[in-house]
Amino acid sequence: MAKQLKKRPIEKELKFLADFELYGVLMFAGMYFAAKYIIDMDVGKNAFQLNWISFYPLLVFSVIVIEGSFYWRNKLRMVRRKTALSNFEIGRIYSKLRWINVILLTAYLPIIIIAVFGKEDLSGIIVGILLYFMAVIEQINYFHIRLSYETVNGGLLVIEPFKKLITGTGKRSQLRKDIDTYLKG
Repeated sequence: MAKQLKKRPIEKELKFLADFELYGVLMFAGMYFAAKYIIDMDVGKNAFQLNWISFYPLLVFSVIVIEGSFYWRNKLRMVRRKTALSNFEIGRIYSKLRWINVILLTAYLPIIIIAVFGKEDLSGIIVGILLYFMAVIEQINYFHIRLSYETVNGGLLVIEPFKKLITGTGKRSQLRKDIDTYLKG
């Protein structure tokens, strides 16, 4: 028996996606600084001093998610018949952002290698790697294959999208379709 995916009206879905992405960025940033404060107990002269090994991937993750929020907000404006960028214009902008994101993601690899060999704080390295993988997943989700937002009876599917990614049976993301429209000219 096939699983039935829960569908929302398009306007509600787009609003949810646009808002949820921004809330996610705020939530992750808040959790990052709260955890840093609790773990480091940095209340003296180094209060909230950034650890670039873990903060940089949080920053890249946030940039990608904010790009996604802007994308969904633009789609919502289209549905509401308000002034919005066309699919072609979005494709043009995001085809460039896709490569900027790849550069930002790639720039982290030497940083983490230096951190590991430099015997940096293990908790910072672990948090950094986890945030890095989340940024990579968001990059794939937006710019290649849709990995998230599938629900069955209100529950979010997690394993199913990864199976689709590994087997190559996943659908292209909507943003990727807009990029392809732009690239075809």
